[in-house]
Amino acid sequence: MPTQPSSPTGWVAIASGALDVRASTPFSSDIEILVAPAIPGDAMWVAGAGARLWRRLVHGGPLNTRDDEERSMLHEMETLGIASPDAAHPDRVTRLPEPVLSSPAHELVYAVTARVAAAHGIPCLFIKGPALHHQGLREREHSGDVDVWCHPRHWDALAEALSAWGWHREPDPWRGTSVHHTATMTPPSWGCEIDVHRRIPGLALDDEDAFAIASRWRTVVTYAGVDVAIPRRDAHAVLAAVHSVRPEIGAGARSAAASHSASAMLAAAEGSAERACELGAVPVLRAELAGLLPDEVLDAHAGGRPRDWQWRGARNRAVAYWRALGEEPWRVRLRVLWRFVWPPDDIALASARQAADASTNPNIVRWRRLLRGARGLLPHRR
Repeated sequence: MPTQPSSPTGWVAIASGALDVRASTPFSSDIEILVAPAIPGDAMWVAGAGARLWRRLVHGGPLNTRDDEERSMLHEMETLGIASPDAAHPDRVTRLPEPVLSSPAHELVYAVTARVAAAHGIPCLFIKGPALHHQGLREREHSGDVDVWCHPRHWDALAEALSAWGWHREPDPWRGTSVHHTATMTPPSWGCEIDVHRRIPGLALDDEDAFAIASRWRTVVTYAGVDVAIPRRDAHAVLAAVHSVRPEIGAGARSAAASHSASAMLAAAEGSAERACELGAVPVLRAELAGLLPDEVLDAHAGGRPRDWQWRGARNRAVAYWRALGEEPWRVRLRVLWRFVWPPDDIALASARQAADASTNPNIVRWRRLLRGARGLLPHRR
């Protein structure tokens, strides 16, 4: 139980992010505030007397020290992690902004993720998503998830820290290898996935070098009252262009639409060609960068092997993963190969869900998975 002070006059609002949602259409008229606690927990809706009290805590308004109901609410808010008797609390909230994104709940997830990363000393950049729209690089504003690129040595630490807030890491047979570039965090209660990236596929640089260079070209936006680091417009255009042309297993050659989208983003952001050279993106964007820099400059930066490019271009998952396995040391290959042949229950069931297999029996889905993989390795008939 938290220690209860004799007087509530020094109390302040605390949070990992908060929004005034009175004017937001997705919510009913009685919901006034959306707040994420300063301690691990779910987002909360605050209305009525609670909302009025919390606004006074935010703005330093007077409190009624003799009102038992108000005292009770303060102590309940303290237990929930949204109020504190410590005026110097590091998570103190002194402003309550309106949402800048069309989805306030999505905006709050950005704030929470940024606060969690900062609390654990993990450098990160938030990529793709609504920032691309606000930077004039794409028409669509909303995204279905939050993409955060963190220092590659800390991606497991960030995923673990987010699990304390209610996100669950998806089972991954490649965990412990260098193959997959993201950890997917699913949200039982938050309603928004988080993809924790340790690299951007397609950059022909060491993972740490790529993150360090991208971090030089960063700027800040504010979501739910929290400063969130994103790539500057020119660097973000490069990262988004690389993502646009990224090969997908079984999809065949790069589409004209993907190339056009990448070219448009690069052309719209002054300095993007220079950033592409620095980030090691020229090998995969050479055609889309044509005309933005002299050919000899682009040719000079066209060397290097783009990460995750070759195996992603395979005709199906079985062939792709076989190629990816060949890039790992022998000891790792044997361990992962057995994990693919006869995976643990959680991985087997996750694979079944992706294949639209409704069975909940791990042994049955393992055998079906083996059959799907064997069919994928067979040559196509023409």
